[in-house]
Amino acid sequence: MKHSIFSTILAISSLAFFLSGCCRTDCANTYIIEGVITESTTGLPCIGFDVELEEQVLENGVLNGFFETAGTTSTDDAGFYSIIFPRKNALEYRLNVSQEGWYDILIYIDPEDFYPDIPVQIDIESVPVGELGIHVFNDLPTNDSDKIRFRLLKNHEQYSTCDTEWKVLNGASIDTVFNCVLPGNTWMPYLYIDESNEDVIEVTDSVFCVAFEVTTLEILY
Repeated sequence: MKHSIFSTILAISSLAFFLSGCCRTDCANTYIIEGVITESTTGLPCIGFDVELEEQVLENGVLNGFFETAGTTSTDDAGFYSIIFPRKNALEYRLNVSQEGWYDILIYIDPEDFYPDIPVQIDIESVPVGELGIHVFNDLPTNDSDKIRFRLLKNHEQYSTCDTEWKVLNGASIDTVFNCVLPGNTWMPYLYIDESNEDVIEVTDSVFCVAFEVTTLEILY
């Protein structure tokens, strides 16, 4: 009797393990990726952002030379996203996040990071886009000997087209505009040196660049 009960329990346990257990290579059919997208400067949730997961798949021993969509979604009111997608023989994944007025985000993911039915958590900080217009002009009366040197002091790396090279303007009637794109809601430091007179004037300052807008910096010398 005891042997019969033990056998029954063992059989039930084995069945439960078979139904619930899953090895990495041949059992589960789905992967999950999820996370929260927030604004880099405020920490507030990014709502309604488009999220696409792409995969590069090996089929019949042949590698496709392109990425194809594995799943798409958009962030909710808390900035949360989740994509459940079928497991394939993928060599690489990449996550795309996009929204008008924000920098696109592209993140590559190793397939070895995924396990069946266990969410891979990838939280992301999104960066808003701003634009800076620098208007340099000389004050009346102007002179052919007027000269100014100007440069920005921060390039914001991959999020900016603003460089830190010196820009030198000579002569009368200078009226020049430089434009560049940079992260919004950030400070941009700058330096200019007015060499128009014997008394050289050097000014270091900064300008706050608002997201989704063109911020104009006027330098009159």
